[in-house]
Amino acid sequence: MFDLPGWLLVIPILGFLVFIHELGHFLCAKKFNIKVTEFGFGFPPRLYGFRYGETLYSINLIPVGGFVKMVGEEDPTDPRSFANQSVIARIIVLSAGSFMNVIVPIVIFTTLLILPHDTISGEVTIGGIAPQSPAQISGLREGDVILKIDDIPVNNHTELIESIKKSRGEPTKFLVRRTRNITGIQTSPEFSSTEVIELTPRTEIPKLKVVTEVSDSSREVSLSSAKAYQSSLKIGDTLTQGSVGILIGTLNPKITQQQLGIWDAVSTSIEKIFLVVTSTFSGVTNWISEGNDPGFAGPIGIAQVTDQVAEIGIAPVFELMALISISLAIVNMLPIPALDGGRLLFVLIEATRGGKRISPKTEGFIHMAGFAVLIALIILMSYIDITRIITGESLIN
Repeated sequence: MFDLPGWLLVIPILGFLVFIHELGHFLCAKKFNIKVTEFGFGFPPRLYGFRYGETLYSINLIPVGGFVKMVGEEDPTDPRSFANQSVIARIIVLSAGSFMNVIVPIVIFTTLLILPHDTISGEVTIGGIAPQSPAQISGLREGDVILKIDDIPVNNHTELIESIKKSRGEPTKFLVRRTRNITGIQTSPEFSSTEVIELTPRTEIPKLKVVTEVSDSSREVSLSSAKAYQSSLKIGDTLTQGSVGILIGTLNPKITQQQLGIWDAVSTSIEKIFLVVTSTFSGVTNWISEGNDPGFAGPIGIAQVTDQVAEIGIAPVFELMALISISLAIVNMLPIPALDGGRLLFVLIEATRGGKRISPKTEGFIHMAGFAVLIALIILMSYIDITRIITGESLIN
């Protein structure tokens, strides 16, 4: 309808998600009779505002934020102040924003799943076996067609990946169809057989450096073995693999229309969110322990991804919105000063000290320092995002 750059969508997306986040704080504050002096959409300067009851509702110039001003967030002298509420009430109010950011993706994913949508299905086939992997040890072979995992049918590679993520660290049964191979020519499915292969997907994935001669098999892999798995690898590269150690593809793909019932859609949405959360914490853990790039992005990077996703279609844009909402929920609950998680930490410290508070002055100073650090991090991530764009890199692989 309008020939506008796709990256502009990041403004209404972030604006909506932050508004929903702050709405959670606002509704809970009202529920506990905490005095809210202002509920603002966007960041000042103020463009328009009206007062209803004791609260000023404002629309501000910068449309990618929002805020809820409550009386006495650190000082409990006012009987209706936030700080004068019980520990449980303050925990609920502080957690409400992230809770709303979890509800949004459930609604988005559920809606997309109950509506008719295109799904690619076909034969999920193994195209390569990583050396020293669970797949190789268990006896999986290149050319095997994966039919089921733990008696659950596998219709495409996405379903396979999700099933493997759920099974990490647990013995898992792969039902595969195996065809005979005579003089390099695979026979038809009529002459194939099925076999159950049991393996345990890894929770910790080794990073094997490609070398000419292997001296430590836990850290290195020979060039010939690496090339058998991925022909583009060369000396000095790192062999990347998943929990099982297979390259997969979907043969004879066909597009079918699919829609789920409401309860199946809700449960599938919750599973998606759980996988995103666990993958995020796994990425952060690897970043801390091994220094691997977790793929974080600032506002500019999010705009870049939004622009790329908008070229695909409207449904992927909503899926991206859901993922951003989950990220906001996670980040805001981290125990970092100035964030909800940082404020929650002070409430929990108070509870463990039998109700003895840290002084409002000290808490306010710590939150201000945390806010300064957050601004610095945003500037740093923006610089990295700009560098990525200049060099032609993408956050979408």
